[in-house]
Amino acid sequence: MNTDIRTLCSTFIQNRDTVKKVFSSDSSYIIPVSANIFSANGLMADTAKLEMCKKLIKKNEGVFSPFRGNVKSVLAAKLSASDDPEEKLSYVNRTYKMLTGYFGKNDYTALLSLIFADMLPEDETENAAVRGKAIFKLMKKDHPWLTSSEDCVMAGLMAMSEKTDTDLLEDAEECFAILKKSFSDKNALQTVSQVFALSDESAVTKTERFTSLFDQLRQAGKKYGKSYELSTLASVSLLSNNVQELCGTICEADDILSGQKGYTGVFGLDKRKRLMHAAMITADLYQPADNTNIAASASALVLIAAQEAAMCAAIVAATIAASTTYSN
Repeated sequence: MNTDIRTLCSTFIQNRDTVKKVFSSDSSYIIPVSANIFSANGLMADTAKLEMCKKLIKKNEGVFSPFRGNVKSVLAAKLSASDDPEEKLSYVNRTYKMLTGYFGKNDYTALLSLIFADMLPEDETENAAVRGKAIFKLMKKDHPWLTSSEDCVMAGLMAMSEKTDTDLLEDAEECFAILKKSFSDKNALQTVSQVFALSDESAVTKTERFTSLFDQLRQAGKKYGKSYELSTLASVSLLSNNVQELCGTICEADDILSGQKGYTGVFGLDKRKRLMHAAMITADLYQPADNTNIAASASALVLIAAQEAAMCAAIVAATIAASTTYSN
């Protein structure tokens, strides 16, 4: 583990406030996951560097680019955390352009390009895209009504797994069949099952530990969301066999966040989103002390999935909030 949960929460809040200062008009759902990019890597966000990266994005990205939309602060955080923001942006853009041929132009393809740029040498990205598209098609075949553009992120992560495509999809299907007996949001469960497919444990072991963590949080008075928030909790449940310890850490993080600006009052994020952020920060505890050049092992993919699940959930929430505001 990197450090204690109180230190991580304090770092997260400071990073969130810094990101919010630079991206004041961005969605309140996106800013926390952007801030967590720094926290997960043991870094403090720098206002000047973030401002520079913001200008770099504006200079190099067209008005209709997804990098100027929901993932803007996410990209800026990634660039700011890198040694060479300009080269990083160039790599991301090349990767995104290639990926659009497989997954189209949208926020999720943009997010996947950030993952590939972080995880893979450039000469391996197209092979991963080809495999990711094949996995995506298998997802579509199994669940034609549930599979959508957001699933390209998990398809891309699964493409970096050492497991075969068949093993990945069969594992996901087994987890889905078990979990649908207890949870009703099938779209959320599909993502949870895809996260679980990254792990080498049995479907029964993974789903039982996840359900136990969810139940223990409820018993502790913490009502975890049953929709898009679930994939973050699923990722966290894979990080330790000690469910009681995971539950206690999430609860402690949630208690700390509950007293922080942005999580209180009428305009603060609701308790379910706060609890998801507590789970996201808990995952940061399991980041290796030196995560540079991290291999795409099962454990590494699970850690990446914890971050990306929170990002996808934030994009979904921001999209829903924007459409609701527009319709009203």
